[in-house]
Amino acid sequence: MTIDMEGTLIYDAHGYMGHNPEFEAFGLPRFLGPDEWIRIMDRSGIQGVLVAPPWTGASDNFRTDMEIIAQAINSHPDRFFGYCRVRPRRGKTALDDLRYWIKDRGLHAVKMNTLDDNYRLDDRALIDPVMEVVSQLGVPVLFHTGDTHGATCTPEMVADIGRDFPSITFIIGHIGYPGMDHQIAAAMKRAPNTVTESASVFRRVVIQATIDAIGAERVLMGSNGPYSPTEMGPMMFRDYMDSLDMKQKGDILGGNFVRVLKLEL
Repeated sequence: MTIDMEGTLIYDAHGYMGHNPEFEAFGLPRFLGPDEWIRIMDRSGIQGVLVAPPWTGASDNFRTDMEIIAQAINSHPDRFFGYCRVRPRRGKTALDDLRYWIKDRGLHAVKMNTLDDNYRLDDRALIDPVMEVVSQLGVPVLFHTGDTHGATCTPEMVADIGRDFPSITFIIGHIGYPGMDHQIAAAMKRAPNTVTESASVFRRVVIQATIDAIGAERVLMGSNGPYSPTEMGPMMFRDYMDSLDMKQKGDILGGNFVRVLKLEL
């Protein structure tokens, strides 16, 4: 079955912009900035990308790269959207920084990775103060789930937080894959204010099982670029998921992104 997707706006819910020595291992420069991302998006048919500072636990608390992201948003507001990356062990300073980057500099969402500060998502004394500020700001938050440190950041932990903060939209990163994707359906059914995204998940069986369980309206397309080839994000749904109809593909490729970020197009 071939579906004509011409005219569909495609948005990438999970990419990275900034400085990272690890990029060199992928044959990329240590710095990936707005100009490079525009070339990638134009080549991949992507209208816009939600980017986070790369690497884990940056020594300057991601400030240098969040500044680059904020400037990119200012210069190209229809193409760049930003994650504020938070290290919760910094306490009040982290909360003040969160307010600054969202309210004053125009970033759109929050990203948290337990590797950044050696914590667990079920450490609620650490997590809840951040969520209280996120709730006040009215933005979504992405938690990295799965991977080598998946026991510290499971979909079930996200669901527990989601039930206690119903006004926040929680993005369960990477569909919990690898290692925690078996939790995704039950977790998302427990917390209806959760969605998930597909960055670096290129196994159709994992993606299809998730869609079958919770619906296409709760799945966002992510690439994890440049760690994964950015083109593969939209390609998975556009060209390799023929089980989906045109509306489902359109929702995943861009419509859900627009809704979650409350964009006015």
